[in-house]
Formats: sequence, C-alpha cells, structure tokens
Amino acid sequence: MHGPPTRYQALITTEDIDPGSVRALLRLRKRLFVDKCGWQLPTQGDIERDQFDTAGAQHCLLFHRGELVGGFRAIRTDQPYLSQEIAPHLAERGFPRSPDIWEISRFGVLPPVGNGVEAARMNYAAMFRFAESRRATSLVALADLAYERFLGRMDIITHRLGAPAIIGTDSRGASLTAVAGEIPLDPAINRGLHKFLDLSRNLEIQDDTRILRRASIPA
Repeated sequence: MHGPPTRYQALITTEDIDPGSVRALLRLRKRLFVDKCGWQLPTQGDIERDQFDTAGAQHCLLFHRGELVGGFRAIRTDQPYLSQEIAPHLAERGFPRSPDIWEISRFGVLPPVGNGVEAARMNYAAMFRFAESRRATSLVALADLAYERFLGRMDIITHRLGAPAIIGTDSRGASLTAVAGEIPLDPAINRGLHKFLDLSRNLEIQDDTRILRRASIPA
C-alpha cells in the first residue's frame, strides 16, 4: 500500500520564510475551496486568503512527484484562530486556548489525476507527523461531516465539541454543515494514529520553520 519514499513530499513553512510556496498553496486553496467546492471565501485575484493567514500561521504543502496536490494551515490555539473566532457557538464548552493544542484549517487535496483518497491519506499522515513534531496534545478543527466519517473509518477517535450546525451556504445556495471537533493525540488512547505515523515515514518532510536550529523531520 505504501509507495516509495520519494513519491510524496511535504514542506512546512511560513509566509515570512517562503512567500512563493505559501502563495502557491493559496492558489490551490482558491481552486479547491472556492472554484470546486463553492465556498464563499475572500479572494484576491487567483488566491484565497483570510485574516488568519498571519506570520504565526504555519503552512504544510503536500507534493506528489513534485506537483503540489494539497496541504493545510496550522495555528496554535493560544493565538487567534478561525474556529474560535468565526464559529464560537459550535463549541458548547468553548474552544481551547493552549500552546500545545493546534487548529488545523484549509485542509484538503486537489490531485490533478489519480487517487484522491491516497492523497488525502498522505495529507493526514503529514498532519499527524506535524503534530508529533510540535508535541501537540490535540488538534481542533471545523470539519465537514464527510471528513469526520473518513477519520472514523481510519480508526481515528474524534470528540465533538458541539452539535453539527449550518454555517452558511455555498455559491449554489446549498447549506454548508460543519462540526467542531478535537482529535486527542495520545497514541495509547487513539490507536489509529499509529497507522498514519507509519504511513508518514514514506514522506520526505522539509520543515523550514526549524531551519535556524538546523533541524528537520527525518523521512
């Protein structure tokens, strides 16, 4: 099931470090979330950008054979982040604020050809490897119910922070439903993490945010 080590690569960076790569991800976000999914998000020409694309945001880009196919944005929850600021009502007991809990947003893949499920699995593998490298205790997100079901099929335990709710409509007028959720990252409790961390060993991951310490995530 696993491909050769060089089949997928990931880059973790910030806009200050690598503005060109982040701009490429913002272009992919527009094609995926605005053009394909019909989300009504702010755009600037050919990119999708919001107020949470700040210097504190970290971006992970997923490449397949050198071509950008997906990624996500990660923000520590002791900083302003999308779920807490935009949809606080979706968390009945409130969203967390802690330096060891990260929010994941703008998560998605848009492979030009081939297996989108495989790319999605690798994007999740990169996400859990990212979390491991940051010693995160959990991840939070606003998720489409399809993503919640996908993680369940992959044996990943998620905890809802509230009931699903309509958060808006797409460009075709269809309702968009999301749920606020949290993924605990203790492998002893969330045993499904092991398979994704094993899968992540097939990723070459370059972590530019640690370049000053000359550290990287080994493949």
